[in-house]
Amino acid sequence: MDVTKVLAICLIAAALAVLLKQQRAEYALLISLAAGVIVLIYIISGVYSPLLSLKQRLDETGADYSFFTVALKALGIGYITSFIADSCRDCGESSLASKAELAGKFGIFILSVPLILDILETALLFL
Repeated sequence: MDVTKVLAICLIAAALAVLLKQQRAEYALLISLAAGVIVLIYIISGVYSPLLSLKQRLDETGADYSFFTVALKALGIGYITSFIADSCRDCGESSLASKAELAGKFGIFILSVPLILDILETALLFL
């Protein structure tokens, strides 16, 4: 993944959005959202191969990587939630952005409940 490409896309989109905001604010918002989606897809495609390689290595070792899977899902929820919340703030909907962040936090909590239960069971075995 080439970070300079991502930064260039962001810079060009920001410049276009600022120029269009004066005349057609709705187009500025669409450019901002489109650039955000393009950057998100680019980042996901760049991270996918190393993650797949790591998963294959974990498969070879025979280790239980359920904790790793939960951590990656939580990371994904966090990034997507942040993207959506920032997009809502760009639209002037700070209240909606707060609700999106709250939903993301609860999503991560719900995702982590099985891990918490596993840790609790392990702790009880030691007692």
